Amino acid sequence: MNRSCIAALGLIVVSYSTAAPPPAAAADWMSGGDIKRELLGTELAFRGRFSGRIIYRADGRMRMVSANGKQVFGEWRIDDDTGSLCSQFYTRRKGKESCFRTRHDGLGYRTDQGYKLMPLQF
Repeated sequence: MNRSCIAALGLIVVSYSTAAPPPAAAADWMSGGDIKRELLGTELAFRGRFSGRIIYRADGRMRMVSANGKQVFGEWRIDDDTGSLCSQFYTRRKGKESCFRTRHDGLGYRTDQGYKLMPLQF
């Protein structure tokens, strides 16, 4: 290898190793209190394997409208041990509960199941 290639590789290695890591808060999962404070009563658009809109109400009920316009109702709760938002639809997933963690992601949120949530009034 000639000296200019070695110098360039050295510069790349130094640049890579001294680059500032992303802010820790961006990757932190939200607590149950954060979820209640930020997501309750806010209509959210969601995208992932499925898409549509959802609203989590303060009384523990929720309503989802799928991309094709079908409404689905259910209940939600916070799992205090994991800080997960758990949902159970009356007519989907055979009534089984599904829990997911949420973190901030730009103007919206991202779940550990790969869904992007965006408030409709941002």
